[in-house]
Formats: sequence, C-alpha cells, structure tokens
Amino acid sequence: MKRSMNRREFLKLSAASATLLPMLSANNLLAAQTSDEYKAIVVIYLKGGADVFNMVAPIDDAHQAYADARGGIGLPKESLLPISDQYGMRENMQAMQQLYAQQKLAIIANVGTLLKPVTAAEVKAGAAIPFELFAHNTQRRQWMFADAKGQTKNGWASRIADNYYSTPNPYSNINVAGVKNLLQYGGKADALQFEDAFISPDTMTYYGFGPKSGGGELGKVYQELYENKRNDPHKLMAEFAKERVNQLNLPLKLLNLFDGVQEFEGFSTGTHETGKPLGSQLELVAKILSVKDNFPNKTKRQIFFVDHHGWDTHDKDNESLVGYLSESLGAFQNALQKLGIEEQVTTITASEFGRSITANNSGTDHGWGSHAFVMGGAVKGGQIFGEMPLLSKDSPDFWQDRLVPSTSIDQYLATIVRWFGATESELASIFPNLTAFTPHDMGFMT
Repeated sequence: MKRSMNRREFLKLSAASATLLPMLSANNLLAAQTSDEYKAIVVIYLKGGADVFNMVAPIDDAHQAYADARGGIGLPKESLLPISDQYGMRENMQAMQQLYAQQKLAIIANVGTLLKPVTAAEVKAGAAIPFELFAHNTQRRQWMFADAKGQTKNGWASRIADNYYSTPNPYSNINVAGVKNLLQYGGKADALQFEDAFISPDTMTYYGFGPKSGGGELGKVYQELYENKRNDPHKLMAEFAKERVNQLNLPLKLLNLFDGVQEFEGFSTGTHETGKPLGSQLELVAKILSVKDNFPNKTKRQIFFVDHHGWDTHDKDNESLVGYLSESLGAFQNALQKLGIEEQVTTITASEFGRSITANNSGTDHGWGSHAFVMGGAVKGGQIFGEMPLLSKDSPDFWQDRLVPSTSIDQYLATIVRWFGATESELASIFPNLTAFTPHDMGFMT
C-alpha cells in the first residue's frame, strides 16, 4: 500500500504558544449564540508580493497611460478579458473572469498595511507609514497578524479561534501548506497540519493508531509516563504532561475523520512549482470539507491556510502564476459547488505587498498597495470594492513608484470576519487598529 500521509507532520501539535495579549472573551462571536451553520475561510497567501497590475488592467481610455507606465511588461488592450467597460483581466484568467461574471468573485482594490488613512501626497510630506514597508518578513508579519502597529503577538486566525471557543480547539485552524505560518500562530491551540492530499478512509488505521496508542506500543509507554505526571507538584511539568496526553489522544479522536471522503477533478499542479503545489493544497481543503462533519463536536468555524510560492517576480513576468491561480480557483469553486457549500466557504487572497508600477529588468520591484480577490457564494461578486488607482507615470496615487493603499488590511479582513459571525465590539478586539478606519464593513459580503 502506498504511504499516503506523513504521520509526523499530520499529528504534529505542540503546546499552545503563549501570547502577550489579554485573553479575548470566550464564546463571544455572535454565531456562537445565533447560528448553527458551518462557515469556513480559506486564505490563499501569494507569497513574495503579487504583481496584480496585469491581473486587472484598464481597457478604456486609461489604457494608454497604463501601457506607458508599465513599459515592456504592460499588456495590449486587445489581449485583456473584459469584466466591465473600464477593466479587464489577463487573457489566461478565464476561470476568474467567469467567476466574476457569475457574481462569485469580487475585487478589493488597493489594499495594504496602514497605520491610518493616508494619501500619496501626505506620505511625500512625511506622514507616518508602517515599519519596514518593503521588507518581506515584516510586511508578511503585519498581514498575518493584521497589525501594522506591532501591538499583537499572534495571528488573526488564532485570535478568532480563541474568541470563538471557550476551550482550546485544535480543529478550528487547519494548515495544508506543509510550512508553518504566522496567521495561525500564538493561539490556545496550534493549527492542525495535514500534509498530503492523497488520503483514504483507512489512513489512520493503516498507521497503527488506536486506543491509547499515540502511535503504536511505544506511544502507550509514553502516555502512561505522561499520565503519571499530570498531577505533578511542579506546575510546569504537570501542564506539559497534560498537553502531551491531549496530543497523544488526538489520533484516536480523528480515527474515522476521512470516512466518506469525496474525490474531485480539475486540480492540477504548476510548472516548476516551488513548495507544495497550490492545486494539491486546494484539493486537500476540498477533501477535508467533504468530511467536515466528522470532526469532533462538528466544529462550526474553520480557517484554512494555503501557501502559494513564487510571486517575488523581480526578473520575470508572473503570467504562469496568474493562469495557474485562476485555474485553481475555478477547480476549487467547482468542488464547493459539488459539495453544496458555496455559500458557506469564502476564499480570499493575501500577499505581503504589491509591486512597483514600472519594470525592474523583466519583472517588478517590491511595492505597497495591491488588489485582493474574494470568492464564494456569499460574496457580492461581479464588483470592484474600494478605490481603483490611476495607473500612470505621474499618478497621484503612487509614491516612489509604489501604490499607496486606499483600503487597510483591517477593513478588508474585518468585513470577512463579520460574515464569520463577529460583532462590532469583537472586531475591535480581533483587529485593534480597525478604529482608525472607516468603513469597518466594506459591503462585499452578504
């Protein structure tokens, strides 16, 4: 039998990370009291900084200014797929164009990290801007923590889980990327990691998981040792033993997780793809969603992390990445339609920053503002939300050839989390800098 899952990665759960933030109140989200409906957020992180200015480009009279500004990397007007009288998508984005036409995909214009609302003119005059704007690591952290001020010590997905569940829930955050991420870092429970999309109903049994095993006979010995230390007078030892017992019991709780798992078609892998293929990750998310009711206590809110590498395009165009993303989103939305849960799953994109408007060799340099895409049956698709910038050499929306965001990440994410069930006061706890911006709800979710 083919080895279908990396057990060590799949079951790798460590003690919940400590946080310097005050604990959010338990069971606060409005959905906890009023809704029994399942909802999920799927975050596709475009790692490296996505150049979106060829993904959505003008097709009206503004096209010539766009082409002049972009130089050799600009796209001909006739190659763009119209989505409105003003804008078109790249010619290999047929799936996303179709989703947009079906009102299942929306564009969130010019999103980025901000301390407060600011214009390009104000930035030029010395207005405060986020720390280390164009650095991958700091901007990635600010996006995943949803905090440009550096006030928080954990990811926004972890804060949601801690706010929703009164006790640590290891099933609320799921990582299918095969790499750690800050989005799901620092909560009461670590994210549950799934390593492979090639799963089957008997996977857990095949690897020898059973009562009190934690991984076979050796696991029984470990568990007995830890059980004896659960009431140790040394509090740190007792807490550590308690956590280890919980981790060793996890395989038993998930023994029948994949019973009835469904198969899907249309997911492909990219060319020379770095890291775990995007198609494989989204296929795995679809399979997990097909057995979502098999999770203990039928967890009602889940956030999935998907990592798509390769978007740091300094010396090349991102054409293949764009086409692959479009194809993968189309396949994933088809899978959700097959499962009948389009209204319950919202897929969003995020990236540490956009790119420069002018070319850097054959690619572009690190930027600031960028466009995001939101997909799902609960999305008010077929629309652009926020303010689209003027793409020209002398654009008033650019500073040092970088787009100054007109929408903050706080507003973008808060709109999605409100759909997830959060009240206004809870949003303020999850996104501490949200009060600096209006509106708090951008209106792109039903």
